[in-house]
Amino acid sequence: SVWTELTGAPPAGWGTAEPANLPWSPQRLTDLAFERAPEPTWTVVVGTPDRPGIATVRVTRTTAGVEEEVTLAFGYGPDEEIPLDALPRAAEVLATRHRLQSMLVQLRKARRDLAVPPRFEGPGVPLAFVLGAEEVRQIPGDRARNTPLSARPVHLGPRARPALYYPLPGDPSDLAGWSDFERLVRHLKGA
Repeated sequence: SVWTELTGAPPAGWGTAEPANLPWSPQRLTDLAFERAPEPTWTVVVGTPDRPGIATVRVTRTTAGVEEEVTLAFGYGPDEEIPLDALPRAAEVLATRHRLQSMLVQLRKARRDLAVPPRFEGPGVPLAFVLGAEEVRQIPGDRARNTPLSARPVHLGPRARPALYYPLPGDPSDLAGWSDFERLVRHLKGA
């Protein structure tokens, strides 16, 4: 869902190891996870040369149903616009259709093709943190809505049970965003 929201197209392929050589098929991926249950399933998902992307997806069966943990990265060149405006919409899709628990969005300077060179590259910086509707509901009072951050959280989904999108100052040349993220998490935990 996030892939499609951010790129306008589904992934190109997937597999249980790299290189991912199967054409994208949510049904085949679901079938594989079902066959392997109750054991977890790990897959890799890939994009195309014109929109480089890579994701790892871990599907685990739990007492509450099925849980997915996804790590996703897209590569953009210096002359390409990063779809930052699409992030809240992508988060809302996850929160309203897929019961999102939490999501951390980061930005980092790296290669467009997502290859990792044999030298140190700087870490990412947080752009946004998203808390799912159930997680917001479990935080006492208005603590989830009233944070120490300068930017107010954006409500996602139904007004009665919103998820919250916390924008963070994501400048890849400044690691100060991690301090803001830490302050936010401490506040949400009541620490």
